Amino acid sequence: MEITYFGHSCFKLKNKAGLTIYMDPFKSEMVGLPMAKDVADVLTISHSHEDHSASEVITGPVTRENTFVIDREGEYEIAGVQISAIKTYHDKNTGADRGKNLVIYIIMDSLHIVHLGDICHKLTEAQIEKLGSVDVMMVPVGGTFTLDANEAMDMIKDVQPSYAIPMHYKTNESKITELTTLENFLDKNKFPIAGEPVHKIKLDEGNLPDDTQVLIMNG
Repeated sequence: MEITYFGHSCFKLKNKAGLTIYMDPFKSEMVGLPMAKDVADVLTISHSHEDHSASEVITGPVTRENTFVIDREGEYEIAGVQISAIKTYHDKNTGADRGKNLVIYIIMDSLHIVHLGDICHKLTEAQIEKLGSVDVMMVPVGGTFTLDANEAMDMIKDVQPSYAIPMHYKTNESKITELTTLENFLDKNKFPIAGEPVHKIKLDEGNLPDDTQVLIMNG
């Protein structure tokens, strides 16, 4: 599997058969980062805020007739790829402040990928059990609207992924100024860093670390 990071909370996954999944594309004018138009077979949207739901950047499919959009809770299977959208919340008040959030769980090329979206609270024991063994987890670390650095550390400890990829943090280009920086998270990080930052990475079952590492990706 190939994983590409575009900044904020947007990732592209591509499996060995060429099926492509986009996760949480954003409006450039809102986030302050470029978000080019692209193609995808599946589009996942954790919630409807414009820094996570810019579906207009996806112009069509790659290997399918149409792009399949996942923006609600449920279980899906697309071309042999299993996807679960698990309801969580965008605040600590069961959605009363900022609404619901979807955690997206994907099994593709025998790898287990979790994108936490804009989660703002711990997962329940039942949700952690449902996820099971996680190979890669994209975790928000910028606080205010999501987990902060300390809460992100707790989430990583709870889930114990092979790789934890921090996302949704403040950069020099950010227009969302309420977030804290990646450096703030790294100051609190207790896990090993997996080499140098990368924009794109290829992973398979054979090249995962035995113990959790933090993988830094450049948008």
